[in-house]
This record gives sequence, C-alpha cells and structure tokens, in this order.
Amino acid sequence: MASTYVNTRFIITNNQTDYPENQVWVTFAGTFTNTGVDQTIGSSVFSSFGSTWNSYSLSQLSAVVNDVPYLQGSTHYTFSLNGFSGRIYINYGAAALTVAPNPGAPGTSPYLVFEPTVDGLTQKAPTPSASNMDLSYVDGVSGAAGTMIRNATTGEALQATSVNPVTAHKNILANVTALVPTAAQVLNGTTVVRIMSSAASPSSYHSWSNLIAALQTSTASTPLNVCSYTSPTAQIPASFALAGALFGYSGAAAISGQAPGFETMQNYTMTAKFMTNLNPSNTNTVLQAQGITDGTAGVVISGSGTASGSFAIYITNANMEAGTGIYGNNPAYTVMYPATGTNQTAYSTVGIVNDLGGRIVGDLMAGMVFGWAASSKNIVTHAANTNTNLYGVTFSADTVSGISTGELFFLLSLAGAQGKLTEWIGPGLDSNGDNYDVYLYAIAKNSEAYGSGFTDRLQGYMNPDTYWYTANPPAIPGGGGNYEVVGFVNLYLGPCETAGMRITLSNSSASQLKLKGSSITGSDSAQSLSLPASLAAQGSGTGDIPASVTPYMAVWTYATESGDAELAFSCSVSGASGISIVPSKNGTATGNWQLGESPALVDGVWEITFTYSEN
Repeated sequence: MASTYVNTRFIITNNQTDYPENQVWVTFAGTFTNTGVDQTIGSSVFSSFGSTWNSYSLSQLSAVVNDVPYLQGSTHYTFSLNGFSGRIYINYGAAALTVAPNPGAPGTSPYLVFEPTVDGLTQKAPTPSASNMDLSYVDGVSGAAGTMIRNATTGEALQATSVNPVTAHKNILANVTALVPTAAQVLNGTTVVRIMSSAASPSSYHSWSNLIAALQTSTASTPLNVCSYTSPTAQIPASFALAGALFGYSGAAAISGQAPGFETMQNYTMTAKFMTNLNPSNTNTVLQAQGITDGTAGVVISGSGTASGSFAIYITNANMEAGTGIYGNNPAYTVMYPATGTNQTAYSTVGIVNDLGGRIVGDLMAGMVFGWAASSKNIVTHAANTNTNLYGVTFSADTVSGISTGELFFLLSLAGAQGKLTEWIGPGLDSNGDNYDVYLYAIAKNSEAYGSGFTDRLQGYMNPDTYWYTANPPAIPGGGGNYEVVGFVNLYLGPCETAGMRITLSNSSASQLKLKGSSITGSDSAQSLSLPASLAAQGSGTGDIPASVTPYMAVWTYATESGDAELAFSCSVSGASGISIVPSKNGTATGNWQLGESPALVDGVWEITFTYSEN
C-alpha cells in the first residue's frame, strides 16, 4: 500500500515595516522530497524537486487558505510542505539571495534563517512522524522574527516538548549591537543591518587564550568534569519536560573508523585538564604520529564510557582558538584508546563527529561558551538570589564549575523553564567577559532562538527546536493526554507579538443593551473577555485585552431587552499593528441600529471606541 503523506500548512506573517512586500524574498535552500502528494508555494504546486535553491517574492506566496478552519477563506502568504529538509532564508532588499550568504561576509541584505525538517508521512503512535523547526541566529542577527505552531481551529499556540512560540525582542538588532564588539557590525552606509555571530566572525570577538591560561593552572589540581547525567524523576514539574531526561549521548549510526562502541548509547565519566604541553619530549609516539608533538598546548579529556571502555580525547589550543573551534562549535580533535597502556590506537578528525567522542567534545565546548569553566558561583546561593527553584535537586559540587557538564545542562534547562536562563549563563556565572560567549548571551537576552550550535544541549522547554506531528501524536510526558496534531506553522517577520486592546463601549441610544455573550480565542494571555453585563441608555463601559504573543480574535454580542436586535463585533488582531473589525446585526429590528468603531493605535495598544446608536 502506498504511503500516506499529510501537508503542514505554513503562514508567513509580515510584521516588519521597514521593507515593502516587493522587497521581501523567500528562498528554500534544501532538499524537497517528491512524496506524490502536492506541496504548494502560494497557489502553485511545487514541481522543482531537483533544485536545492528556489526563490520567490513574498507576493508570489499570496493565496487563499481553505485547509485550516481558523484561516478559512482568507488570503495569506503561504506554502505547504510534506517533505523538506534545509533552510528557509528570508531576505530584505532589491533582489532575492542567489546563493547561501557567507556568514562572515554576509553582504548588506538583512536576512533571517528558519530551519525546518518536515516529514509528512503518517504513522501510528507511539512512533509517529515528527517534524521540527528552529529560528537560527547562529550565523548572525538582522532583526526580529518568530516561529509558532498553532491550533487549526482556535489559532492558539500548541503545547510542545520544546519552546513554542519562539520569539525575538522587537529591538533585537539594536539590543545585540549594544552588547557585542563593534567589529561584529555589518553596515550599509552608517546603518547597522546585521551583527555577525561569534561563529561567523570569531576574530570580532575575544580570544579564549586568557581563559585557557587560567584553566591550565586550575585544572592541574581540579580537573573539569565532562560527564553524562540523567535528571531526577521526582519533584520536577511535568510541564518542564525534564524529569528523567538524559543529558548525554543517546547513540547514533556507526561510522567507519570510529573508536569501538562510540556509536552506542552509554554513560561516560571524563575529566578535562588544560596543559601547556600535551606530549612532553614526544614520549607518546602514537600522539606524535597524529601531530601532537612536544610543546603542543591543549586539553586532554580522559576517562571511560560504559560501553567503550577507556579512552582520551585531545584538542590543541590552536584548534580551540580556530574559527571552527570553540566559537565555531566544531573543533578538530584526536581520539586515543585506551587512554593509557602499550596498545594504544589514535585517529584525528577535522571537526565534531556524531558519535560519543563528538558528544564529549561538544559538552566541554558548550560549557565554556555558557560560562561554566571558571565559574565560582555557589549554586544554592545563586538560586536563592535569583529566585530559582531547584526542586530539591542536590548537585555534585557547591560551585558551578565543580559540577559536571551533564548537571550544568540540566541546571540551565531547569532555570530556563522558569524564565531565568540569562541569570545562569554569561555574566550570571562569571563577571569576566573573556570567560563566555558574549554573542550567545546577547541572543539569549533577546530571544529563545539558537544563538550557538551548542544551544541544543538544553532540553525540555528550553530546547530551541520546536517539534510537531502530522498524525497520531504521542502522550504528553507526565500525563495530560495527547499532543495535538499541528494545525499550521506561523513564521513571523518582525516582532512576534500582538497588540492589546483597550475597549470603550458607547451606547448612545435610548435603549438598554444586555451582554449576550463574549469570547476570545487564540490569545496566550487571556482565556476570557470581561465586558459589562449591560450598557445603560446613553451609557458606556470598558474592557481590556492584554498584549499576546499569538494573534487573537475577540467577539462579543449585546442584545436589546426585547431580543429583537443582536449587535455583534468581531475583532481580529495580528502583530503589532494588524487589525480587522467586522460589525454584524441579527434580528427583526436590526434596521433600526447603526454600529461604528474608531480605532487608534496608541503606544502599541489599540484604543477603540465601539458605538451603538438607533436611527
């Protein structure tokens, strides 16, 4: 029987106001799978499956949406996918990107990066097909953006095992500019159009040499602990999705030439020592053959895995300081097994490999960029000072640098789930700006999106990848039924926020009106709409709707005491300035009534007077 595929509907909401529609370009840079089920770009069926670079103007994506009840019959910038893996670039300017921009020389066209992997194959629970997506600022930041998976009927953001929605501060470009070195700026004339990340332009940021020198002294007597960790199963709220989570290596497909057992899921216990000479007098000829010779400075991570036994990993200072190193999330390294003895074997990589060795190297690098390596911060004291609940967890050391990398990632995830991540990274852990990645910290201050390739060490509701299902979703961890099947995915250009409303109701008639019903759908900040139970003749009333990350719809109806006229308003609000107001009347006396409204956007809030008057 042929496989069944279901499309995921994507909607682009254009909340930015700096560039008109004809200067907004959407490029699909990746692999489309021809599943036999139509995938669409705007109103057209996609057919260029052999191409890995497909660019469109925003206007080409405009189409009527009929497959999502919440959007039924309305026109949006849209596409639908059931088989795609890669990047979606959205750039602003006179022309679409023609090639993937060089993050270290990106040109002056501001651009955003979304990274979806869409698998529409329907499979039964408990192993349904899962799709995922992230908003990435790993290359740099040009402006605000956001992602959200939403309910098909109400428009509300869906519950997810990771961040949903992912938002960015509306002033993210200016805010990051203020926190990072001037050398990271990309200018168009005198205007900052992009900030290059530390991964894209390592030379624009601080060297790691001072931290490495300090660690050469401290780790000689107190090595850093690079170890896997499974979080406790009790006391941690189910909503954090962190109970019993593995912060370590979960296994991968075998790779030719890797160390024995490096593909196997396992626990590992390693220590890291930074040294001025990894191979004095070339005593270890196996290391010498791999280019680690007398006088080579670096770090050795040694210990064992429960399936792999004893081994050691060497990373030279040169490879850590290279553009591909700590900042680039991809240092070259050498694996030697066993760690000691006479029958040693070694091999070198050109970067992080997806196996146990790569996981361990990534753990150490991630700890360094977060600010863990030299942090003397007392965990319990800092938790009290930041009002962070540790939920009774006892850590293996009192100070942050004393705990293992696995514990660190759990601690950061736990703090992040409470909205306190930025108090536990960067300057929250170490006042020395040379001891963490300032760009990662700047992004974390302004967005839940990726600021570093190592951000994925965080889990639960701090994982910046958002997942969804096309059918048969699994149960929510900790109870609460099943995840919803995604209705649609919203990509936001500009701020992912929706303005609030300040409602004034004015009844200029001689008749009293009574509230028949009111509702609000889609808002992440309000579940009900409170309005006066009645409006006296020549009277007025008020109601407020707070700002929401999600777009929302507010509907209310007042009726005459006799019930011969029902007078309704429907207000749909999307983004910082988008609003649609639809008045409607029902009943035998509707011809006697006039409805009106006078909206004004004041300091980011819609102040609207709704009037009811008789002929």
